[in-house]
Amino acid sequence: MSLIPAKPIIKITKTLYFNTFRCLVTDEEQNIYGTLKVIPGLPLNRSEVPDDAPEVSPFLLILVEDADVTKDTLLDFEEKVSRAVMDRFKTDDFRPLHCQFFYPSPAFIFENTESIKN
Repeated sequence: MSLIPAKPIIKITKTLYFNTFRCLVTDEEQNIYGTLKVIPGLPLNRSEVPDDAPEVSPFLLILVEDADVTKDTLLDFEEKVSRAVMDRFKTDDFRPLHCQFFYPSPAFIFENTESIKN
């Protein structure tokens, strides 16, 4: 598959779990580039934490369920998807500052026999 488009389209649906969303990453021609599970990391209200608790920023946890990502396209995928997903999830009360991506074991790891322990 080619590189993800400069402005991917993110389609969002709720799941049966609290604060967990499924996302489909497509282009304008409806070509699918990946499926994601997104969990917003919402900081507690300052009134709910001790006065000396550190400040934390909101973020998005992105579980990549399926995507045609290789070691050569990984950075391009994360850069474009994170921008698009953060824009879709941004509201007046929630402005994520970054994303944390998690993947199933990528196939290219298993192509390197030195990384496989017997």
